[in-house]
Amino acid sequence: MKIKVIGKAHLEGVGKRTGKEYNFNQVHYTGPDRGVEGLAALTLSLDPSLIPYADIKLNAEYEVDFGPRGYIVSFTPVKF
Repeated sequence: MKIKVIGKAHLEGVGKRTGKEYNFNQVHYTGPDRGVEGLAALTLSLDPSLIPYADIKLNAEYEVDFGPRGYIVSFTPVKF
């Protein structure tokens, strides 16, 4: 799936309810979604080992591949 990144965030901390640590990059983009006319605002959560936060460029296109269980297995820039 090809997406255009329109926003990004790095989230890290400890969950208040679970007490477990979390650390991930969040990518914002628009795309079609069930029940939405036009485009929906969508997010993906990425493991920082997949792509460092600083390497995610705004207004750039990326190819996202999902594995058989629905997890993201690759997040690579689209080369022109």
